[in-house]
Amino acid sequence: MADWRRYTGTKVRQAGWTLLLGLLAVPVQLTGILPTVVIVGAAGICWVAGLVVLGLGERRHWSALVEDSAFDPGPSGHTADLQQIVRGQSVTVTTDVTGLLAPEHTQVSAAVEGVDTSFTVRIVDSELTDKNGVRTGDDALDDRFVITGAEGNVAALLTETIRDSLLTVEVPGAYTIRPDRVVYEIPFTRLTAKELDAAGDAVAILAAQLEAVGQQ
Repeated sequence: MADWRRYTGTKVRQAGWTLLLGLLAVPVQLTGILPTVVIVGAAGICWVAGLVVLGLGERRHWSALVEDSAFDPGPSGHTADLQQIVRGQSVTVTTDVTGLLAPEHTQVSAAVEGVDTSFTVRIVDSELTDKNGVRTGDDALDDRFVITGAEGNVAALLTETIRDSLLTVEVPGAYTIRPDRVVYEIPFTRLTAKELDAAGDAVAILAAQLEAVGQQ
């Protein structure tokens, strides 16, 4: 079942608010009860006020996330820039927008050191892709994720601890695992503290396993 938060991001709510005001303003203008300049002015004030309310709501959400989760504000001071040392790995949380019409998404990532080889492994929640991937023989994992990459790399990464940590993360997303970084992209920003902590833990475990493999 798709997570409704994928379709109710800030941009969607802003667009919905703009459309709603337009639908309310046009009939009033057609009746001729008020001058056009008054209608346009009132609609503009309401539109700005609505955007401010939406912005304050996002800020309150991130403040609550900092308060309730294991993460702390990052050095930049940006409200959507968090960090924490998890299992010895430096894990950061940021929000990102890839384009004007693209929805906001959350990135949970950790740097990797000591791995010199070149490869990419992707572990994507099955509800986010139609592609086929490598079968691991773990039914729970294969049902939940589509995994792509060289089979040897996948086998080296997916220890029992890794598998358990991946299945613990309930929020849908996509892991990109490269020699220098592990990134988990979540297609929305409205996370709970529990979801964020689980994602951070999984990313940290993946980064540690990748470093361990690289030292062998």
